[in-house]
Amino acid sequence: MEEVKAAIAFDQPKLRASVDGQTILVEGAYLVFEQDVIAAPDGAIAEFQIRMELRVVYPRHEPKVFEVGGRIPRIPDRHINPDGDCCITVWENWLVTANDHSFRSFLGGPINEYFLGQFWFERTGKWPFGEREHGTPGLEEAYSDALGIANRRKSLLYHVRLLTQHWPKGHWPCPCGGGLRLRHCHRHDLMTMHQRVPPNVARRMLRKLNPDKRETRSVGF
Repeated sequence: MEEVKAAIAFDQPKLRASVDGQTILVEGAYLVFEQDVIAAPDGAIAEFQIRMELRVVYPRHEPKVFEVGGRIPRIPDRHINPDGDCCITVWENWLVTANDHSFRSFLGGPINEYFLGQFWFERTGKWPFGEREHGTPGLEEAYSDALGIANRRKSLLYHVRLLTQHWPKGHWPCPCGGGLRLRHCHRHDLMTMHQRVPPNVARRMLRKLNPDKRETRSVGF
């Protein structure tokens, strides 16, 4: 709670934080900046009324952010999820690619980029940072980018399944598809990837890619 209060006091003075059980609620006007707040002498270019639900186990649990002022249409093409919350970012991609997972980093990074994109879309009809596809194709694209591999579903699933293990076995087939065992092929590359993508994050990726299937413990053929 103290970290949240410090972040909004410095960067977002129109937000307020309160506690509701195991959830921290952040509510008020979110100020949108074109650059980092320190390098924006002209101030905010827009503001959006928001409500954020932040679990005390952050960043293990993804925050939910809602635009509550009625400014953004509740449709997928405006990056609003079916439950009404904002599709801020692909959480696992951010966990893997961002060096700083603090609440302040999330507040000034993915959230600012999301609402900055909404602001410019209102004015130009175009997304300034591009956009991913909706649903599973967008997840596959984001996870492939995070892992640094080609966006092919079969290969992505096998990489992620390997990464769910605490220590991939050398006798498993190498995910490159060359036919060799992992110990004789890209084992070093996979272990380097394993350092960036811990098993708990890989398991979350796998659950989202296969929401109707249980995780399998064995990944060998």
